[in-house]
Formats: sequence, structure tokens, C-alpha cells
Amino acid sequence: MRRTLANGCLVLLMIPAALMIYFWFTVWHTGNENDRRRQDALDSLLGQAHEAADRTADALTRSGDTGTDALTGVIWKHTESPVITYDEERRAFTAVAARSAVYEEKSILLPRGPEMVERCFTYTYVRRPGAGWASKVTEPDVEACRGSSRIGDRVRIAQARMEDTEAAGLTRAGLRRALEPTGRPSGESRSDVRSVVREGRTVVAVVLFRYPDRYQAQDEGSAPVEQCYRLTRFLDLQGGFVKPVTAVPVTAC
Repeated sequence: MRRTLANGCLVLLMIPAALMIYFWFTVWHTGNENDRRRQDALDSLLGQAHEAADRTADALTRSGDTGTDALTGVIWKHTESPVITYDEERRAFTAVAARSAVYEEKSILLPRGPEMVERCFTYTYVRRPGAGWASKVTEPDVEACRGSSRIGDRVRIAQARMEDTEAAGLTRAGLRRALEPTGRPSGESRSDVRSVVREGRTVVAVVLFRYPDRYQAQDEGSAPVEQCYRLTRFLDLQGGFVKPVTAVPVTAC
């Protein structure tokens, strides 16, 4: 009888111990699985960056263009980098862009939503004598892409505001008011409308975007970023827009 009771007590003690072991194993396994999914997402972004760099280098070689603005357009088309600069001394283009991916995290009890990871990439393109273009991808800290990402945000806002502006207001002064409703001086604003040209039903504006502006605290260690863009709007006969405003970076304005 005593042995039976002892065995019963032992079984009762083993059940919570087994449950505890199972719980901790589940937590460990879930954590490892989520780490694997996160790393897979990060590796995927790195692969996409290298594919974009190779694709862009091939496109630059095939283009045969020599103008910096035309070459900048090729790079932007394949990398969608908000900031693209040209070093005349090195004859090299540098594009900076953040890439992000979403992955599903495995949960133990309550369902969890998708998680996002982000990496910052710098693409460098150099023309090799007689051998086309060469590309290089580096990965700085994600904070290095802050300025580039902010420039991209401001360009998208400018596109929307240019679409909403009446045709009569598509002048340099009118577009400046649309982009800077607060009326800041051009040297202190987030954007500076350099020119607006209308030919027929096409309006082309060249705008300089900058980050940070004078009223914005600059992050420690982050350098100011500027990028010129050419914004194009096509008008219909009533002065509206036929399709969304396009925005392409240019090297100078």
C-alpha cells in the first residue's frame, strides 16, 4: 500500500515537471524558429540588394549614356534609391536606400502579427575602362539611411501636393507655397523649388529636397543630405492631371 502511494506521489510530481520541461522546450524552439525566420528575411534583403546592383550595372553598360542625369535615372529605376550622388573625381555614383521585409513570427499562446526587418545598403557604381560598369554593395548601420528615407518621404509628399495644385498654380511661386505652406524662407525649408517649366500640357519642376532642415534637430553623427528631383505632371485639357506626378532624381539643380 505504501509503495503504491509512493509511486502515485512520484507520478503526480513528475507530471508538472514534465509540463515545465515541455513548456521551456517550446519556448526555446519557438525562439529559435523566430530567429531563423528573421535571419532568412535579412538574408533575402541582402540577396535582393546584390541582384539590384548587378542588374543596375548591366543596365548602365547597355545604356551607352554618358550624361550624369541619364545615368542617375538608370540607377534610380533599378534601385529606387531616394539619394543618388555623383563623384566627378572618382567617376562613381553612390546610391543609398533602405530595404525592408515582413516575416511571420511563430507564437506560443496568443497570435502575433507580422514583424518587419530593415537593412541599409549603399550601392557604388564605377565605370571600368573598356569593360562596362562595376558595382559594389556595402551595408552600413541602418541609421545611415535615415536621411535617404526622409528625402524619399518628402518627395512622395511633394508628388501628392503637385497633383492637388490647380493648373494655374503650377508656377515656381505657386508650387513653393504648396510644398511649404508655412512660408519658410527657401534657405530654411525642407524643399526649394528651383524652376518650373511648362511646355504644352507638360509641367516640369526641379526641386531640391534636404534633410534635416534648420528647424529640425540633427541626429548625432548623421550628415545633412540633399537631393534634386525632377517632378513631371501631365495636364488634361481642363487643367487636371492625366496620371500621377513622376519624380526622378537628378545630379544637380
